[in-house]
Amino acid sequence: MVLTIINSKSAGLGFEFTDTINIYLTKISHVPTASAIRYDTVRVKSVSTFPYTIHFTIDEIKNSINVLRIFNTWQEPFWGEK
Repeated sequence: MVLTIINSKSAGLGFEFTDTINIYLTKISHVPTASAIRYDTVRVKSVSTFPYTIHFTIDEIKNSINVLRIFNTWQEPFWGEK
């Protein structure tokens, strides 16, 4: 769905977005501790070419990275009913 929305703004932009996110996920997988801790154990990596941040945790027991969300910083977050 996100790919369709971004491609509708500019031809091929959605593919560039997914390629960029994949590059950032690869960077995170190589050096996850390079990203700042923002909330308790949640780390955040900013995507420089798009207004998105990747929120993730590191599970040292399972030796894995858990991506919690890829967040559009231009949108207001949903914190509950108003």
